[in-house]
Amino acid sequence: MKKNILTIALVLVFFAALPSIARSLYEPPVLMYHRVGSPDNNHGLFVTPENFHRQMEFLKAHRMEVIPLAELIRKMKAQEPIPMNSVVITFDDGYLDNFKNAFPVLKKMGFPATIFMISGNIGKEDWLSEEDLRILGGSDIAIGSHTVTHQFLPELLPAQAQKEIVDSKRQLEEILGHPVTLFSYPAGGMTFPINRAVENAGFEGAVTTNYASRPLDPYAIHRVKISDARGNLFNFWLKTTGFYHLGKKRVKAKYGND
Repeated sequence: MKKNILTIALVLVFFAALPSIARSLYEPPVLMYHRVGSPDNNHGLFVTPENFHRQMEFLKAHRMEVIPLAELIRKMKAQEPIPMNSVVITFDDGYLDNFKNAFPVLKKMGFPATIFMISGNIGKEDWLSEEDLRILGGSDIAIGSHTVTHQFLPELLPAQAQKEIVDSKRQLEEILGHPVTLFSYPAGGMTFPINRAVENAGFEGAVTTNYASRPLDPYAIHRVKISDARGNLFNFWLKTTGFYHLGKKRVKAKYGND
């Protein structure tokens, strides 16, 4: 009898502790998109417009709290609790299909997002134009920097990396007419000196593509890659739980992938 009571007590203690355990393991999912269009032989990181629409409908139907990246960064810095149904949406590179195919869906759903633009590609064929950026920047879509030429920063000399970071910020600010405070490391490549260079340039936070070496670092925010590979909604749900990172190796900051 005493043994049964002890077992029941231990089970109750375990279940009572589950919320705090889950909270300690949770990392708010930051989704990383690239192209929203048809399959492209030159670019594997795409989601079809139909699947993108289904994914956004999934977030809406399940009452996920889609928050701006800047809000996530603010909460990180203030060490405020982040609701466990939070999701952040980001896009890398600045393809025109983000404007044509993703923006109307985001606007319909009322979802904020961030597009990280390679400033040297502005106005080129298949890329966002200055006018596109102004329209997006005047809505709930934040425009962030993805450097000038999308070079892997750890392989550059410090002065070259600094120029990629600072010049892209200046170019985007001249177009948008307001500060650009968000940064994305090309191919996730970063070192701690590069982190500091991004911070010193005036960025409030930065995202990477790898698992980073420190959880909840506002200048090395891990993201979850979204593409049509394994693009079913069950897999998408797993990536939005905030626990998708569990069991995955955290790579050192100086390396990148994707």
